[in-house]
Amino acid sequence: MKQHEREYFVSQLRSGIFHLVEDDITLTIVNPTVEQYCESCRVFSQAYSEAYRSGIMTKDDMLLWMTKQGMWSQGKEDQIEGLKKDIERLKVEIFNARNKTDLVNRIRQYIRAGEKQLFDIMSEQLENYPNTLEGVATASQTSWLIEHCTFLDGEAYDFSDFSVSYVTASYRESILSPEDVRELARNEPWRSLWLTKNDSGCNLFINVKDRELNDNQKSILVWSQMYDNIQESMDCPSESVIDDDDMLDGWFIVQRQKREKEKSDSEFEDSTKSDKIKQSHEVYMMAGSNQDAARVSNMNDIGGKITIKQREATMKKKGGRSVSQGEFMDEKIRLQNQQNQQYKSKFGG
Repeated sequence: MKQHEREYFVSQLRSGIFHLVEDDITLTIVNPTVEQYCESCRVFSQAYSEAYRSGIMTKDDMLLWMTKQGMWSQGKEDQIEGLKKDIERLKVEIFNARNKTDLVNRIRQYIRAGEKQLFDIMSEQLENYPNTLEGVATASQTSWLIEHCTFLDGEAYDFSDFSVSYVTASYRESILSPEDVRELARNEPWRSLWLTKNDSGCNLFINVKDRELNDNQKSILVWSQMYDNIQESMDCPSESVIDDDDMLDGWFIVQRQKREKEKSDSEFEDSTKSDKIKQSHEVYMMAGSNQDAARVSNMNDIGGKITIKQREATMKKKGGRSVSQGEFMDEKIRLQNQQNQQYKSKFGG
């Protein structure tokens, strides 16, 4: 995004006003007041109830119907989850490869390809969302807000030249993507406004009195605070990482994994306070779910994870036959080292 583009978006964002200019007509769409938003929630509830009485399906029911019709499947659900994990893994990889330009470019291509594939599959999933209870109710709420927040020459617009649906679609196009909001939040002219807001007494948003923040305004506040928190972190990444959304996402994931590991280790320490457990070279923990099993698995260090894989390979090789503790390679090595140590202690070798 060029500097003049950022200046335009920031000025529009600060004004809290969207102008729709077409055929010499300029419509002004303002943010709703608290009372108007409250009323729009009532409109949502009423539309939801009416749609329910009409037999319209919920989003979940629609997904079940699509599955029965062969339009959706558990395989696609699994594919979505798999793609999300792959994209997350790639973002960690691009962060770790941040000093290797060629590798970074290749990984970024894989990320974009994964995101496109994920978007395409999720678009299939949401294809019938407008026909669900949630979709119908949301459309009614949005239309009500547009009808009550659109003006022509200072007067409430009667939608004689443009339909509500057309104005709604145009307004939705003005909602910035997360990537655009992040770029605005960390660059000029917004960054200076944000950093000096307390000392200068400058109002970040010049909204019409008593009107709520819109989606763009809320998003840039969230990301501005996020970038402040990053700068204050003890593990603050370099500016080149902060300016790269993929790398920064990877940094977020690494930090989250660190916190989860520290929490798991702390919980493990609390649950193994007896001397008997502390002196054990192995501790087995029962997991109540797949999520718990993954958390327990992550408590192992690299050596522990290698040992698990070796033991799984040994059991697979035995073809389902029970395996004694002494048949595991790691156990054989441990016992051999123990015997060697005893020999050295006895003979002073």
